[in-house]
Amino acid sequence: MFQLLYHFFGIIWDVKFFPHTVFALFAATAALGAEAPAKSVATPAKSVAAPAKPTVTPPTTPTAKPAKPAAKPKKPLIPASEWKMIRQIAVNYDLSDEATWLLAAIRRHENGRPGLEFGVGGPMDSGHKAHRYRDGVKSFYVQGYWAAGTIRKHYTGDLAAFGKRYNPPHAAKWATAVTSLIKRLKAENNSKLPGEKPAKKFISLP
Repeated sequence: MFQLLYHFFGIIWDVKFFPHTVFALFAATAALGAEAPAKSVATPAKSVAAPAKPTVTPPTTPTAKPAKPAAKPKKPLIPASEWKMIRQIAVNYDLSDEATWLLAAIRRHENGRPGLEFGVGGPMDSGHKAHRYRDGVKSFYVQGYWAAGTIRKHYTGDLAAFGKRYNPPHAAKWATAVTSLIKRLKAENNSKLPGEKPAKKFISLP
């Protein structure tokens, strides 16, 4: 019973005083809102990203090409050792400089092995006296003497005519080749016979 009465008067109280209570709360809230300073909402500044630094590629150092090996000196048409013997033969046979060039050109053209250096005497088995040595030194002198003797007796400056005497079967072709070799030998040696002109020297060739 007591609880019922308490509940009843509580409802009356709430009905009687509820409007005043609500109004008071509303007024207090309004006052507080008026007094409270407006909060400024700051817009956060947008961060501007720093521009990316350009990538700097270091200059490429060009790879140096390997140096080409030095060219080997050109092999002479006639080696110095043979020029020495050619000049000795020419002096011993009293050949002029022009005739000496011819003797050298014949050696280069014939280019025979020991015993046939100047192409004298035909095939090696011909029994010719110019084939009696085959050592590369005495054989060179013997062959050279026969060639030099033929030049001294029959060369008059006409190489075509001399070709008919030195190599009858192929005279024209032989003369053309030897003429070309004389020019090449002169060009290679600046038109000066290689080495010093030797004195006459007796060479025993029994």
